[in-house]
Amino acid sequence: MIPHAVILLGGKGTRIAARFPDRPKCLVPVGGKPFLERQLDWLKANGIADVLLAAGHMADVIEAHLAARPPDALRITLSREPEPLGTGGALKFAEPELASDPVLVLNGDSLAPALDVSTPWKNLPGFFHAMENFSDIFPRYGKFSADFSTLWKKVFHAVENPDGFFHTVEKRFPQCGKLFVAPIEEAGRYGTVEFDAESRVTAFREKADRAGGFVNAGIYLLPRGILADLPDGKPVSLETEIFPALAAERRLAVLPCPPPLLDMGTPEGLAAMETFLLNRE
Repeated sequence: MIPHAVILLGGKGTRIAARFPDRPKCLVPVGGKPFLERQLDWLKANGIADVLLAAGHMADVIEAHLAARPPDALRITLSREPEPLGTGGALKFAEPELASDPVLVLNGDSLAPALDVSTPWKNLPGFFHAMENFSDIFPRYGKFSADFSTLWKKVFHAVENPDGFFHTVEKRFPQCGKLFVAPIEEAGRYGTVEFDAESRVTAFREKADRAGGFVNAGIYLLPRGILADLPDGKPVSLETEIFPALAAERRLAVLPCPPPLLDMGTPEGLAAMETFLLNRE
């Protein structure tokens, strides 16, 4: 099944709010288009039709944007958290409205424009090319890279459509959370993700722990069993609470995401994202 997508929009975006006090972060213009629309364009390009927006801060403004939005192939619903619930709590609150298993979850402030989940084998060349270019940063990933590449070439070998990809990944990692990771040279303001050649997450490292590494791309594939286990009606973070717990149980795997990874959570990140997207267009 092609998954239902959830975009997590509950954050206030305090680092860029001063520049755009009249709108939530997801509606900040990036290259003349609200960032939310760029995420929706990415979902459409990847064959995703059902989208739930998990909103909190300025949900009324998001609702007004959706009401004025021209109809297209997407079926969009809005979920309003009654109070700030964190990324995990917002997802739990929206759970009754989700139809698929697994669910594709996106953070509302990042974009991986080269990631292709409709023809996922296309992700591997860019992912491993980046690792090769970072050989001075990732010297210990030589054999690891070969083993990891072999694993994912096997996973993607016979996959010809999105249904096949999601089914194959679930079969390979049953009842495990999956997070896309991207290799980047300067990981200073991100936390990095450590994982083994079987694609299982082994550790999360704090920001500025090293110059480069693999970072969480803010895109997750989560089975309904994990959503069912989320605490109900209380704030909880996917990134700092749920994912480390899953990793400790070896129930969290990584999926390869080719760079670049664009993040508009800071003024500097927003400027870099806009430059990249405008140059590409």
